[in-house]
Amino acid sequence: MKFTKLLTTASVFVLTATTLFTPLTAHANKVTTVKVAAPNGNPEFVVNTDHGPAGYYGDLIKRIDKDLLQYRFKTTFASQNAVFSGLQSGKYAVALNNSWYNESRFKNYYHTRSTSLDDVRIIYRKNSPQAKYLKNATSLAPIAKHKLSMVPLATDDALYSVVKTYNDTHNPKVDLKPFGDQSTADALGQVASGKYDVTMYPYAAFREVQNTKDGKKLAVSKSIFLKSAYLLVHKNQQNKQLTKDLNKEIDHLYKDGYLEQLTKKYIHENTFAFPGADKAYNAEFNK
Repeated sequence: MKFTKLLTTASVFVLTATTLFTPLTAHANKVTTVKVAAPNGNPEFVVNTDHGPAGYYGDLIKRIDKDLLQYRFKTTFASQNAVFSGLQSGKYAVALNNSWYNESRFKNYYHTRSTSLDDVRIIYRKNSPQAKYLKNATSLAPIAKHKLSMVPLATDDALYSVVKTYNDTHNPKVDLKPFGDQSTADALGQVASGKYDVTMYPYAAFREVQNTKDGKKLAVSKSIFLKSAYLLVHKNQQNKQLTKDLNKEIDHLYKDGYLEQLTKKYIHENTFAFPGADKAYNAEFNK
């Protein structure tokens, strides 16, 4: 009797175990690997470590990977140009980059909901003759009014679009010259050396270099605007669902305060608490 009862109990256990583990095995077979590309030379937002990507977007992609069980996100680091050429060709599905809106980007790629909110400022030389015009600046107007030279911007850089939009609606205009790809360090170095009067970058970019040889020569204006950043996704049929899943997850992370938590940790200030943040966050999502 005891033996029969024991056998029956064991049979129930086996049956229960089979019921529990079969769906997990089936689910594991459906995991999709997503190839992610992150740019080298973007230390204020993402860095390459022995344990994978770190920094703002490193933490973000690891959290997304943890939450979206149907995907496995595998990150590769490459140059900025290689990130975008790989994204366009389909070599990578997602660009782990602090990408702002511009018309061509949103036309050529899918984009997620906003992943961060950047505080953009004018960067200029300390004690330069131009400093008196810039330390209290809250727009590009002093640059245009006093005919200050700005570091040339790549035409595919969203900063270029920001200045172009300003020039389309204001007089006098900022003297804007197009240029090829360059790093944040290069641009800030050109201001520190006196080659150009000003450049524009998120405050986090300045904080990364402020204690370097060039950085000690630089100062920043007040906030001139807040800018949302988005993840870009290779445009194909398969990635439509991926983009929807990313959007749902990012919306959840925004609403539960995780994006604000990352901002406080890595961006040196809580941009989500700034005046106008609610309006600026995700502003271009439906474009």
